[in-house]
Amino acid sequence: MIENIKKSFFRVYQFVTKKFNEDYRELDNKQYFKEIICVLYLPFSILYMEILAKLSLFGTVFDKMFGYLLFFSMSMGFLLSGVAMVISGKGRRKFYYIVLSVLTVWFSFHVSYYGNFHTFFSWQNIGQAKDVTQFWREAIVAALNMWNVILGFFVPLIIMGAIGILIIPDKSKRSLSWFLISVASFGLLFFPARIIMVVTNNHKDDFTPYYYYTYLQNDLDMSFKYYGIITVTRLDLNQLIFGAPVEEIALDDEDYLQKTDVNQKPDNVVSDSDKKTEYGYNVMDIDFEKAANATRSEVLKTMDKYFSNVPPTQQNEYTGIFKGKNLIFITIEGFSDKMIDPEFTPILYKMSTQGFVFKNFYNTVWGGSTASGEYAALTGNFYLNSSCLQKSGSTYQPFTLGNQLSSIGYKTLGYHNNSYTYYSRHLSHPNFGYQWTGIGNGLQLKSDCWPRSDKEMAEATVDEYSGLDVPFHVYYMTVSGHANYSYAGNMMSVWHKSDLTEAHQKYSSDVKAYLACEYEFELMLGVLMDRLEKAGKLQDTVFAMVADHYPYALSDEGLSELYGLPQAGIRNNFDLYRNSFILWTPSMTEPVEVDKYCSAIDVTPTLLNMFGLQYDSRLMMGSDIMAPGEHYALLKVSGWSWLSEKGSYRATSQKFIPSSDCTLSEKDKEKYVARINKEIRAKITYSKQMLDNDYYAHVFRKKK
Repeated sequence: MIENIKKSFFRVYQFVTKKFNEDYRELDNKQYFKEIICVLYLPFSILYMEILAKLSLFGTVFDKMFGYLLFFSMSMGFLLSGVAMVISGKGRRKFYYIVLSVLTVWFSFHVSYYGNFHTFFSWQNIGQAKDVTQFWREAIVAALNMWNVILGFFVPLIIMGAIGILIIPDKSKRSLSWFLISVASFGLLFFPARIIMVVTNNHKDDFTPYYYYTYLQNDLDMSFKYYGIITVTRLDLNQLIFGAPVEEIALDDEDYLQKTDVNQKPDNVVSDSDKKTEYGYNVMDIDFEKAANATRSEVLKTMDKYFSNVPPTQQNEYTGIFKGKNLIFITIEGFSDKMIDPEFTPILYKMSTQGFVFKNFYNTVWGGSTASGEYAALTGNFYLNSSCLQKSGSTYQPFTLGNQLSSIGYKTLGYHNNSYTYYSRHLSHPNFGYQWTGIGNGLQLKSDCWPRSDKEMAEATVDEYSGLDVPFHVYYMTVSGHANYSYAGNMMSVWHKSDLTEAHQKYSSDVKAYLACEYEFELMLGVLMDRLEKAGKLQDTVFAMVADHYPYALSDEGLSELYGLPQAGIRNNFDLYRNSFILWTPSMTEPVEVDKYCSAIDVTPTLLNMFGLQYDSRLMMGSDIMAPGEHYALLKVSGWSWLSEKGSYRATSQKFIPSSDCTLSEKDKEKYVARINKEIRAKITYSKQMLDNDYYAHVFRKKK
């Protein structure tokens, strides 16, 4: 068989060589040189655009993965060149113009999209295209900020326009030999790169090149960084049409997952006035084996096996501490706790210092801007593009606070001072348990401007629940802190320019505009507290507030000013994502400081425990922050990084930096990092599949 393959290759080689010699005899040296340029023009044009995009978006080009970018991008260029070689004359030149025009637009779109949302476009988000176009002002600003890069993308098209007729004359003939050479070049670049990727996938539990290529939706940013726009576009479209592969995490390794007997005697026993309190677990009676037997889906069977082995979190002294109280839960658009100041924002300052003070809370950008940040806070799970809310509208969501509290008699209301349909919230939020109201279906505000007023939203809604005879849970999604951060593009900035203090005058114009627009949220809280106090409801109301993401629309220079961090590489600085989870009620007599590392996915599990609600902690990616045991903050920064009391791990460098309190040996550090990374890979995989496969409906056997 091997001999037959060798003979076949030799015959092909002889044929190509013969055809090439025949074609060459018909060309003079100048024409031959033009043919070479014609074949090489698209591969090098694509490589040039990829390098320019990577440099502008990531600030680096020649990293350890550059070889993959080089081989994959040029191979696609040779494939396109092969197509061009079977077209003659003007048709070939038109083909080049069309290809280069499409590439120019596509690359320009990607860098502008990233400049606007600081996440990459995916075809998985295509259903949100109508919503995204509402931010046309921000898109224009993002494009203008990247004007020099976008202009650079036009260079290959401009050169072709200037000398295209010289490279591809009107009388250019079809060339079978150059077609075969182009296709062969494609194969010699593409297939060895794929083989090397598979062969070097030794550390299958780590984030290898194979992982980013195969499961690109699990970390789209790193896939773009390593493989470039053309390759990820190809992979993304392929997975959209034919489905994305699902990684199965091995569950038989006791170093990673230890099954907890929920009936065993708890480890921690707390003494309270000479009485010993034994805490149980936040767990429900679920027959995972029965659920697995009831489905043909291998993905669901794998998930049943996984979740049956995840240890649940233990109840604790804060279990039920807020039972029966009202709850106001707010997702704050673009909020940074760097704006909190005793003089400028006294209400926020009081809430953030006199309630539960989470000293190591982090807000990552999950990959879908506001939608994914909001989804993480509301569900305790995460999703990596903005389609999460739209998909949530048709799935069973038993553990959201809206559904949990409405089931025990709470009045549950939700409000947003932007379009009520944006990100398909008219589908997701009623399914989360809220009577959903926004602009377009009942919310009337005094002012019609961009962005709209948070204070006016509070004034228009607080009377709907402050006089109720039953407990209430209200959810707000604010918008006043939305970009653009300028006095020309943000009416809230204009309204509150004069409210800035003398200390704020040191900042640049865009930072001052950001602080001014976010001040509107302080006024919103003032309205809520005043009206609730007059209604006699303030003492029994809990405020839980968290940002959807940091103010990423600020420039690197502006972020450096606001956060006091070095400007170089600031978006890869973990401290940029440190923020506040504000949890406060007036009935607290003293603050509670919490040192545990945590993030947005931990918010809902923590509140479920504090309100004494029934839920299964195994079925959420986040966990109750107050529960005993290990905690870490998950950061989608330079890959899947994380922080814990033992240290921090940066995925790109695969480097673990132990904390000063870490006592692990070098061998134990390696085991610890490997265990956390594998656990995170499982969370990435199964958090996505929970939504894609409506896992809650499966495991609780709910009919759709």
